Amino acid sequence: MKHAFSDLFDTKRPLVALSPMAGFSSVSFRGICHSLGSDYAPTELTSARSIVMNGIAKSYRFMTIDPAAEGVTAIQLFGNTPDDFAEAMKIICDDPRLAPVDIFDINMGCPVPKVVKTGAGSALMKDPVLAGKIVKKARETAESLGKVLTVKTRTGFTELTLNGPEFARVLVESGAEAVCVHGRTAKQMYTGKADWEQIRLMREAVSKSGVYFFANGDVKDGSSAKAILEATGADGLMIGRAACGNPWIFTEVKNCLSGKENDNKMPTLSEKCDMLITELEGRTREVGEKLAVTEMRSVMPQYIKGFPGAAKVKVALCRASTKMEVRQILDDCLKEENGNG
Repeated sequence: MKHAFSDLFDTKRPLVALSPMAGFSSVSFRGICHSLGSDYAPTELTSARSIVMNGIAKSYRFMTIDPAAEGVTAIQLFGNTPDDFAEAMKIICDDPRLAPVDIFDINMGCPVPKVVKTGAGSALMKDPVLAGKIVKKARETAESLGKVLTVKTRTGFTELTLNGPEFARVLVESGAEAVCVHGRTAKQMYTGKADWEQIRLMREAVSKSGVYFFANGDVKDGSSAKAILEATGADGLMIGRAACGNPWIFTEVKNCLSGKENDNKMPTLSEKCDMLITELEGRTREVGEKLAVTEMRSVMPQYIKGFPGAAKVKVALCRASTKMEVRQILDDCLKEENGNG
């Protein structure tokens, strides 16, 4: 059955979603965020060309979805050829494990050199004609499969080539059903300040289309969530790095947007340690203990950031190779916090 973006959500309120992030957007973390208020969360980016050339097996773990834990599901693809997207989407929907996916999201914002040099990700901002062809072909395919088609992009490739408003119009006119804009250029990567004014200009350029518009960049708490919506006129927002190690941010933001700021409370160190273990257990079920612990080395320090002795604990966590070691490190951390060390 074909459905639209507005069929999946109550679009009369601001949606608050987890922005897709390589290395962080595991299926277990996405489920955790949903349980704490995230409306949905696309997977990390996967190469459409790789799926076409190699099939599902090589990329499956990055596209794993769990509708029971996540609610609405979305798989993010990157590439630079319209036919690759169309074929990859069909291959994905032929796999019974992935066929229930609700949304296909096209990445036109990744600034990482190995993606950009292939003409994919944010490089497509330099070629709006090709970007439009990709969206048009992907939308046609998505409709034939009964799926929704969305796009995530940036404000421009460099400060000197800010073509955001024109680019946003191309995306919408070509068939994107929702657009998310990260308020940085590709050249900025993830540094500097997000330019909310550029997001506003892009929002304004497509405001009459009825397409749902997300703002992304520098949302770190409830007050900044309110501020980005007011500054940009966006319908909803996506939260990226601020959610890493702090999935409670979705509860905080939802409360603030609904006038329930007083209900917010900061998680304790014990709660953060418990959630770290929950995410680690989930990743272990996905990829096995050894790889899960290795991959979590970039994630675990986010949970204990800001607590006394965090620097020393971070070093220990990044050397851990088993769940037991991680548990022991966290237990010692809690004992020290409670004055029993």
